[in-house]
Amino acid sequence: MYYNTTKQDGNDLKSYKSKALSQEAKILNYFTVKGKATPTEIWSGMSADALLTSVRRCITNLTKSGRLNKTKVKKTSIYGRPEYVWEFNLEGNL
Repeated sequence: MYYNTTKQDGNDLKSYKSKALSQEAKILNYFTVKGKATPTEIWSGMSADALLTSVRRCITNLTKSGRLNKTKVKKTSIYGRPEYVWEFNLEGNL
């Protein structure tokens, strides 16, 4: 899902929505392979044009839709701060 906070329209909006859906699909696929991960673990494996905030947005959307679960486990991120681990929700992906 793309959140149109900058009031885009036309082809730009269409492109941004498409890219957001593509990112969600890539991230969900990552979880189907790896099972569990933090946002920075996923981000570090993506292309250079991916933003960490976009990865976090995708994880939030996938969690709200029931496709991922946020665990109580935390890991230290590449920035030295704790971040939660998410996991693939098999029941939410049937």
